Amino acid sequence: MALDPEDARNIPAHLIALYTDAELALLRLLAEAIADGIDTDDWQQVQASRQAEFRQAAEALARHLQAAMPPLLQDAVQAAAELGERAADEDADDTPELPGAVSVAATGTAAAVAGSAPRRDRPRNPRTVAATQSAWSTLARTTQLLPVNADRLYGQVLAQIQVRSPDVPRTTPHTGGILGAPRATGTRLDAAQQALDILTKRGITGFRDRGGRNWSLTSYVEMLSRTVVNEELREAHIARALEHGHTLMVVSSHSKPAPQCQPYEGQVLSLDGSTGTVELESATTGRPVRVTIKATMREAVSKGFRHPSCGHALSAYIPGASRTFTTTPDPDGYAATQQQRAMERAIRDTRTRQAVAITPQAKRDTAARLRAQQAAIRKHVDEHGLTRRPRREQINRAR
Repeated sequence: MALDPEDARNIPAHLIALYTDAELALLRLLAEAIADGIDTDDWQQVQASRQAEFRQAAEALARHLQAAMPPLLQDAVQAAAELGERAADEDADDTPELPGAVSVAATGTAAAVAGSAPRRDRPRNPRTVAATQSAWSTLARTTQLLPVNADRLYGQVLAQIQVRSPDVPRTTPHTGGILGAPRATGTRLDAAQQALDILTKRGITGFRDRGGRNWSLTSYVEMLSRTVVNEELREAHIARALEHGHTLMVVSSHSKPAPQCQPYEGQVLSLDGSTGTVELESATTGRPVRVTIKATMREAVSKGFRHPSCGHALSAYIPGASRTFTTTPDPDGYAATQQQRAMERAIRDTRTRQAVAITPQAKRDTAARLRAQQAAIRKHVDEHGLTRRPRREQINRAR
């Protein structure tokens, strides 16, 4: 069986959903706390205690995440390793035995993978353990930051309500509002809605990667979990394929490929560092055949192949039996897929705004915007022959 990344798409779904639900719950709690009694005279005085309660809720939620995250992460990484190994095993079963290949079945490794023991009871590969521990360390630090970042967001919303509302005394110097916005002329509730719309648009932020890029909680966890799953899937597949004596892989093709992946479609990649044109024995005739190796797997990956959203499958290349081919770039088709991704993100942004909508007008506006966006994406996928993926339009579902 070919190693198809689509088969691994949902492996980290439960882990991603855990953090997505947490972020959404805190945003809703924030909006409810801000809106509670907002038209009363003592609203500003009460907000100090409401913010403290919000911080306590964020701390409790962080403790829950710290307890629930490790087993979900372990299962995801282990599942990726097993999928990669199983793909290599089944690939070997479906192909002729290569000269000099070591039979994994003969050593008992394949039988261990195919066994029925529960995932956590099986011996774990040191590589898989290391990948899990590294990801756990990063997620644990990320989770520790949640109460601080959530509390800071609450304070920012309060500060901007002071700037925007004419009847709320300012406790900080007037800065002209967010990005120089003027003070609101509506009600205090309107000012609160404006602040919530702007400051919560990206969710709860403040989670930075090694490059210093600022992420929202959900986006960071999804990026990290998909990265570790994809890397473990790839490394497990390579290791097991090499055990079978398979040092060459052939890449599948699909419509509208990413430009960094398209050059490798239908081409041969090596797992052992081989490059150029080599002469190998045909598995079907025993005669020598010439095989052109496009690149090493690691070289291709370093140039963007097997990116997190890559849909290309890998199969063992069998000299004399496997077919190679070339494809034509499709920049317009790829651009259409990226436009679809942008439209999906816009729909998710609108759903997030719905979670913090506290005025009747905001609720009507976000509902109308969502209907228009859904109509637009339906039209886009029909015009470009794309497949609509509703899961990617949800904010509480893994994508």
